[in-house]
Amino acid sequence: MSKAKPALTDDENLILAESADSVDEVLGKFYGRYPWPWQAMKFDYLSDPDLETILLNQDLGDWEHQRIPEKPRVWVAGCGTNQALMTALRFPKGSIIGTDVSEKSLELCHRAAQDAGVTNLELKLESINKANYEEEFDYVICTGVIHHNAYPEVSLKGLARALKPDGILELMVYNRFHRTLTSAFQKTIRILGRTNGQPDFESGLALAKKLLANFPVENHMSEWLAELTDRPEADLADLLIQPVEHSYTVASLNTMAEDCGLKMLHPCITLYVKLRLLNTTWNMEFADEELQRSYDELPDLDRWQVSNLLLHEKTPLLWFFLQRRDSAHPRKTENEIDEEFLDTVFQKISAQQESFIRGADGVFKPSPRTVPFPLSQPEASVRDILNGADGKTSMREIFEELKIEPTFQNINKARRSLTTVASPYLRAVRRSQDD
Repeated sequence: MSKAKPALTDDENLILAESADSVDEVLGKFYGRYPWPWQAMKFDYLSDPDLETILLNQDLGDWEHQRIPEKPRVWVAGCGTNQALMTALRFPKGSIIGTDVSEKSLELCHRAAQDAGVTNLELKLESINKANYEEEFDYVICTGVIHHNAYPEVSLKGLARALKPDGILELMVYNRFHRTLTSAFQKTIRILGRTNGQPDFESGLALAKKLLANFPVENHMSEWLAELTDRPEADLADLLIQPVEHSYTVASLNTMAEDCGLKMLHPCITLYVKLRLLNTTWNMEFADEELQRSYDELPDLDRWQVSNLLLHEKTPLLWFFLQRRDSAHPRKTENEIDEEFLDTVFQKISAQQESFIRGADGVFKPSPRTVPFPLSQPEASVRDILNGADGKTSMREIFEELKIEPTFQNINKARRSLTTVASPYLRAVRRSQDD
């Protein structure tokens, strides 16, 4: 690929971003030595094979559950050790391809998939930049990957090309305001270790650990490093000596998406984010009514950018759904999705969660225990709304009965807290003809 090396900036770690091929090679070696994420202790799946697809469609604002088909074709691009298998278990009726540049990561995933008896998963040693898929997938998942490539926009164009005309891309890239410390530390290791050429991962991580244990000042960097003391080695390596790292704001991500023929839809709130106790909402609340109204009335992208700028390091991850710009499906605003939510009837979700557990021998075996799903109650502020869902009453009627003002903030919070993959409490149903 004959592109100029990305310009070096103070914000990003691009010293080693010489070419797409060279970065693929160094990443293959890096994740071969430090497979990420570290191997899971268990893999969960639901007794209802359709429920994950239903919840994903609700995340997309599709209350008819049609956007992602019952048997989706899915590409997990840059799948690491676990994500492809997790996806295959989420969508047992689907056909899943997982690709990665790390042979070791794929080996770990393959072994676990064999233990679990999964048959709907294909794993391939393949770079996103070399893949030639064209209009093949209903759903493409690429989280935490393209920002480690030399030219993320080239990688993103490949993902866009792989989507069917009405397909959905789930994308996560690093938030610029989250990565100030990590990028600075990574570049420090390059300089201290004199590794501006091909890095030595072993000596780099040893140097990083030494610096972590002997940091000489008290500042934001020292506070962050203190939080890493008990992290697994793979996590430390990914944070402290990652070879290449780009980062973005809402605005710069949207610009790159548009340049790649894509359109940003809305934030993707995942169970991963929720379990990590990270901020999940892009919507800010102000005590001043006029300020709140001005903020709420902003177009989605402007509102998210304001949140990105003001919340700064407290912003959610830049984890979004996108679609092709030429998709036949018009983009819905968050307000439009919320209004449709109000006019929809819901019933409570009830299923069972089963698991494969990794034993002392490293083999995954079925757990004899199943647990009721959902696993917990929603936050207290929306429990009355949950209790009002009876399969007959619309959400608008529930709001009226509970005397909840149908403001953008109230509706949006209820929808996010009750009907999503991360908060799976309600599923949309049709009213019976007798109602």
